[in-house]
Amino acid sequence: MEKECAKRGLTFIPGIEFTSEFEFPDIELHILGYGFDREGEALLRMMDEAKSNADEYCDNVCSMLESHEWIIDREALEHISGIPTRHDIAQSVVNKGMSNYDFHNQWLAETSPHAIEMKKFPAAQTIRAIHEAGGIAICAHLLRTLEMYENMEMLCSVAETLVNYGVDGFEVFYGKSSKEQIETMYNISKANGLLMTGGSDYHGPERTGRCPLGKYNIYEPGFDQKELIRFLEKDIMPL
Repeated sequence: MEKECAKRGLTFIPGIEFTSEFEFPDIELHILGYGFDREGEALLRMMDEAKSNADEYCDNVCSMLESHEWIIDREALEHISGIPTRHDIAQSVVNKGMSNYDFHNQWLAETSPHAIEMKKFPAAQTIRAIHEAGGIAICAHLLRTLEMYENMEMLCSVAETLVNYGVDGFEVFYGKSSKEQIETMYNISKANGLLMTGGSDYHGPERTGRCPLGKYNIYEPGFDQKELIRFLEKDIMPL
């Protein structure tokens, strides 16, 4: 990616996503890190631990699925690039006879009766580690997360706690958000003087339920994209 950006004259901004846990309520949060020092020892250790946790989770989930007579192409999982995800696991099931989306919801989602817990970093630890590496920490698609866990009434409490943890901003513009949802996160970010980012959450052409390529909604409620880019660029470590 970095080499491709250089070819096209684009600024490369290092980014990472950590699956984290939030204690009250007990939900999974996705914390994004931008503009960090990629050689930072503490963050590298955390990334190694995240990879180990994901590998252990993948093995446990595959064993559970095999106990229910699902056939897993484990060789395919061994050759994926990066950290194995639930989507990778769903794709590796050769006899499912349903879409990856439906299989994920029935067998792998946090709300599934077959769900297996994966070790996660506390949100406060994740934010602190990103800061120690010179980066900024953004909470991704908070409304989507709370909606999934049926905890929308906790929005103000969760957002306030994350602000107290030192989060730098929220992903205000999420791929399939409605205008009202975007305005909600925009107002929370503005009231706390936080950064606002956007992301499509595009995961490829076969990811049903995700934002399709080229269908990203922004609705433009006064968002200054150039200001965000300038902020990200000023703290990027030398490449």
